Order: sequence, then structure tokens, then C-alpha cells
Amino acid sequence: MQRWIIAGVLAFFLLGGGAIFGYWKIKQQTPDHRYIPLPFNTALTAQQRNEKAAQFKERLLTDAILTGLVRDCNIVSKWHLASESAAVEVLREKAMIEAATDPVENVPTECLRIGFKGVVAEHNDLEALAERLMQDVRRLVDEDDKAAGAPAGADAGGGAPKF
Repeated sequence: MQRWIIAGVLAFFLLGGGAIFGYWKIKQQTPDHRYIPLPFNTALTAQQRNEKAAQFKERLLTDAILTGLVRDCNIVSKWHLASESAAVEVLREKAMIEAATDPVENVPTECLRIGFKGVVAEHNDLEALAERLMQDVRRLVDEDDKAAGAPAGADAGGGAPKF
């Protein structure tokens, strides 16, 4: 009699553990996105914001920048991809560069979302990719400022970035 009780308790724990593991695996495959919001100049219209987003998308999704991301974040080995070029294509598909409204310090602000879409299991990798891509954005904005004649880091005076 006691053996059946022990077997029943063991089966109950195994089924319960399996159910918890299954629930966790399902939750790991839900959609996730990580991005860094970059506020727009408040004087820009919606059309100008969309044009800026398209320009940044074109400038950031080049093979050179995405290859740098793949190498710096070690995406080929983390995501078990065949090659660096395959990783670049995957990143190009997962990239998220769009104009949207985000709360910045609880104030709705028009922002450029720069980041990546994926699943919850890739959360840390998406975060690292977004931060690394933001370094390239800063470099591109500084280059634009130099071309326009503004000093690099012109927003360091405490004002909002004007891009």
C-alpha cells in the first residue's frame, strides 16, 4: 500500500515539474523587443519624423554596421547560426528602427525607436545589440553635426538632442 502512495506522489511531482517546465518554455517563446528611444526635435512634423526614421534605417542596416554588431555581440555562436552573413540577414530582419511615441519621464514624446525584435529567450542579446547599435547612431549623429557645422556633442549643454 505504501509503495503505491510513494509511486503516486512521485508521479504527481514529475507531472507537476513537467507542467511547470512546459509553461516556462512556452513563455520563453513569446515576442519581445528591446530598443532605445531617441527623442526627436519637437519642431519636426510626422512626415519629417518618418523620413528621418527611413534615413536612419537605410544608414544603419548596412552590411558593415551589422557585421560589426555580429562580431561585437558574438551572435553567430550565441544563436547557433551557420555563418556571419547568415547572422547579418537575421539581424536585418529583426531590426526595429521606427518613429513612435514613447513615455520619456512620464511625458509622451515622439521618439525614434532603435533596437531589435525577437523572443523572451533572446532578451539579453537584444539588449546588448540595441546598446551596441546606439553607439553607431551616436557616431552618425556626430558626423551629421560636424557636416552641419555644429560642434560634436552639441546637446551636452542640457538641451534635448536636435536631430
